[in-house]
Amino acid sequence: MFLYTRIKSSALQMVLVVSVIIVILLLSFISLLFFQKRISEKHNNYSESVYANQQAFEYAKIAQIPYGKTDSIRLLSNRASTSIVKKQWGAFELLAIETTNNKEQFIQIALLGEKAPSKRAIYLTDNNQQLILVGNTTIVGDALLPRLGVNSGNISGLTYQNKKFIYGNIGQSEGVMPLVINKKEMFSFLKTYAEETVDFFELKESVSLENSFQNKTFVHQNNGVIDLVNANLIGNIIVESDSLIRVTASANLHDVVLVAPRIEILNGVKGNFQAFATERIIVNNNVQLDYPSSLILFNDKATGKISISKDTTVKGVVGYFSDSEETNYEAQVLLEAKASVYGSVYCQGNMELRGEVIGSVYTNSFVVHEFGGIYINHIFDGHINSEKLPKQFVGFSYGHSLKNIAKWLY
Repeated sequence: MFLYTRIKSSALQMVLVVSVIIVILLLSFISLLFFQKRISEKHNNYSESVYANQQAFEYAKIAQIPYGKTDSIRLLSNRASTSIVKKQWGAFELLAIETTNNKEQFIQIALLGEKAPSKRAIYLTDNNQQLILVGNTTIVGDALLPRLGVNSGNISGLTYQNKKFIYGNIGQSEGVMPLVINKKEMFSFLKTYAEETVDFFELKESVSLENSFQNKTFVHQNNGVIDLVNANLIGNIIVESDSLIRVTASANLHDVVLVAPRIEILNGVKGNFQAFATERIIVNNNVQLDYPSSLILFNDKATGKISISKDTTVKGVVGYFSDSEETNYEAQVLLEAKASVYGSVYCQGNMELRGEVIGSVYTNSFVVHEFGGIYINHIFDGHINSEKLPKQFVGFSYGHSLKNIAKWLY
């Protein structure tokens, strides 16, 4: 005789519930392991992409990368593929590097320039004339000077006041200035940027516009004077006039490029941007242009001028470029007293140095206008100090030093 055991329905329900819970826990555990593996792979792929990008930037600092796009570079990895896009952005090279590793992408964009020669304070072209120092002039750093060297002078009874002429090593310069090797690319940038894929926009009153360097360049072109009043422009933007651009203190400009025959930066302007002109760049009082800014003038008639007024600071590069063989006694670059440039000044003409350059000066000649007289190859109360320039500074490319990052844009 069989014994029958009655199992209560509540017990069966309990067994089923426990079984379902166990199955859910097992499935959750398996899913967790799966997602952890996916996250780990994703993290590894992304980390490898970041590392490949870093290696690509290190490679770009020493290699001659062509302009345009370079595809499928493989650096220390058979899986990560890196592409490099190089173009000119004003006075600097713009490098966009993108690494793809198993569908994981990492993009970085930066401005590049060349590291300044160590302790180079001054390069003065050898035009068979001495460098004459007058007043409280100081030159700290190495100097390449004409073979006739340096001496003290006298302007209206004022003589040289310091004990040494050059607080650094002295070498001999050549009869021509060192070439800025990306001068051609800078000039070409001004002529061809509108031929690239760009978006044109209207510059309305109190405009506020920010454009990533991952996007197409926003360009505004105007036949007439442009007054930047209450304008907030940031990023991948170019503003061009066929006559004059005036920047007022109410404008907020960062990383943009201005292009016009004449550019005037009014009192109290703050920001960082690049200005390109063919006739005049006038920087008024109490202006603060942060790094990496640039003031660049291309003029073939020896009539152009860059003027930087008192209580103004420019951090970046100042360049006057001219292939003219005409000579005159005007100052193509004027740095007034109490004005400062932190960076590099390059002048294929005459420079009048009454302020301070923390960095280096390359010039064809110096000139002083004082007490109704004109004094060639004189510096009167001017100051150059290359040793105070931060080691991280990069500027014009002369082709004999490593490149480095001027600014990360993305």
